[in-house]
Amino acid sequence: MKAIEAQGLAFARPERGEILGDISFKIGEGSRLAILGANGAGKTTLLSLLGGRLVAARGSILLDGVAIREFSPRALARKIAFLPQIERLPFNYRVLEFVLMGRAPHIEALSQPGAGDEEIARRALAELGLEYLADRRAGEISGGEYQLVRIARCLAQEAEILLLDEPTSLLDPANASRVARELASLASKGKTIVFSTHDIGLARSLSDLVLVLGNRRL
Repeated sequence: MKAIEAQGLAFARPERGEILGDISFKIGEGSRLAILGANGAGKTTLLSLLGGRLVAARGSILLDGVAIREFSPRALARKIAFLPQIERLPFNYRVLEFVLMGRAPHIEALSQPGAGDEEIARRALAELGLEYLADRRAGEISGGEYQLVRIARCLAQEAEILLLDEPTSLLDPANASRVARELASLASKGKTIVFSTHDIGLARSLSDLVLVLGNRRL
């Protein structure tokens, strides 16, 4: 089954002109795709298109054969979890509270997370070996721990596909290696993972397919 298929994608901004043009590819369920390219090559833009955060000027994106525009935001969030490269904490939440935010697509408006949601959040932390952080404040943990906590939030979302924008780029070598190991573990369990990077070593070690972006094209 094809998890994601892009057909002739193009995207432009008035102030910059065309950023991406004629991008086509498809990946199967459980695949690990690296989007490789230099800064400014359009990696974040492509991920944002795949996650429904931007709308293509031309072309289409299919999830399991269904056009992405057919999904409501809530339904799309149940299929795709998006990890931006940079994310500021609006409040110094407890780590468990932060991970519980991943349950939002599964909770009715104006409702509170239930015991089942908390169990899923704790399980997501445990899957990454982060149980010890549950009651810590997210603003008081290390950069590597915070990045893994953000990935745990994606797991709590129970989406089929993880889109990760430069997941190791802002980390020191030790923490980058830890994040890469955990992503490799998730990939071995069958998660469909699409991530951007300029690190050729990470792309080779973690992915089974690499897309190289250059001059706005593959």
